[in-house]
Amino acid sequence: LLFVGDAQVGNWQSWAALQFKVPGRETPLPAHDLLARTVFYKVGHHCSHNATLREGGLELMTRKDLVAFIPLDKATAQKQKWDMPAGPLFTRLGEKTGGRVVISDVKEKLTPEAAAAGVIATETCIDYYLK
Repeated sequence: LLFVGDAQVGNWQSWAALQFKVPGRETPLPAHDLLARTVFYKVGHHCSHNATLREGGLELMTRKDLVAFIPLDKATAQKQKWDMPAGPLFTRLGEKTGGRVVISDVKEKLTPEAAAAGVIATETCIDYYLK
């Protein structure tokens, strides 16, 4: 599960040098290996243009069962004239997840792909149970 908060491009770039000591493992685990294991990505900063690094970030998320969650109220973003979700990022998320992209906006319908993956959405919550 990957929750990046409001991390921006510079944060993502700094993770390339991170390694983690893992008990029982002789060599440290590079942070990028963790990206490859991501099954649920809470998209950074409401899916803004600079909150997810493409190379060295999203492109390293290679799981076939990846689900992306975007916390976003589209009406608020439009009122503020914010480009959220950012078009190119939103499109690539859809490609990487096979359509399993969920937006928290109550006016957004759950995609059939997200529903098939086990995502449940109501007007008050979104649940996803890893299988």
